Amino acid sequence: MSLLTGIAVLHYDDLYIDPNQRRVFVNGHVVEMTTIAFNILYYLASHPGWTFTREQLYQYAMSDDLAAGPESVTSRIYKIRKN
Repeated sequence: MSLLTGIAVLHYDDLYIDPNQRRVFVNGHVVEMTTIAFNILYYLASHPGWTFTREQLYQYAMSDDLAAGPESVTSRIYKIRKN
């Protein structure tokens, strides 16, 4: 079950985040993302101006991935930024 079903599309300049279809568009092009990366991006984008710890992002985005630790959030955010 998706954490994000039925939620509105977010739009920031050339970035569109559609949680219902779990798709991200930049300049009209689809950006492929893993589920965890999408969850992190959506969570951050839906809380502009907020600050989160790695532990908070980990709990939100990776609740089913118990093998990884909060430090894995750093590498996920690095990959998001590269896109």
